[in-house]
Amino acid sequence: MSEFINVLIAIDAETIIGKFGKNADPDEPTSIPDSSNLIYMTTRQNQLGSSPGSELTVNASPMDIIRWRETTLSLNSEYTSVLYRFNALSGQDLISAPVPRSVALNEPVPNSNDPLNPTIQKVSSYYWECEVLDTGTVTYNFSFMILDHRGEKQGYYYWDPYINIQP
Repeated sequence: MSEFINVLIAIDAETIIGKFGKNADPDEPTSIPDSSNLIYMTTRQNQLGSSPGSELTVNASPMDIIRWRETTLSLNSEYTSVLYRFNALSGQDLISAPVPRSVALNEPVPNSNDPLNPTIQKVSSYYWECEVLDTGTVTYNFSFMILDHRGEKQGYYYWDPYINIQP
């Protein structure tokens, strides 16, 4: 039976903008060369084959599904990040081509009048998804944009992580 491997990417947007500046060209995103202190990936403990960080080892088997979702360290209140391009550099035959998927979710919102009964709001969300085809290492880069709390684009960036897929 297939498993879903949800990879959470946390991006230190404020430091990235401060260190690398703004970039207005989505076709020439700025490289984040030492992403180990700026971008963190993790998944559930039983699927984690290494410590969380800018690189990741996951316990996966063929037919498992990997889903990447991102957030900023401010949990999208000050800055928001959006993944917009996946580029496999090596090991692309180990996974299907990742694609973005849109989904409508019901999200609980705290109710100040009745804290034990949150209200529900429908929100649009997305994630990037692929199927594991074989074990090994996939080196890739993910391009992402950073937007401020008004939705104004602050820059386009990318980093070159890898994901080790092991049984």
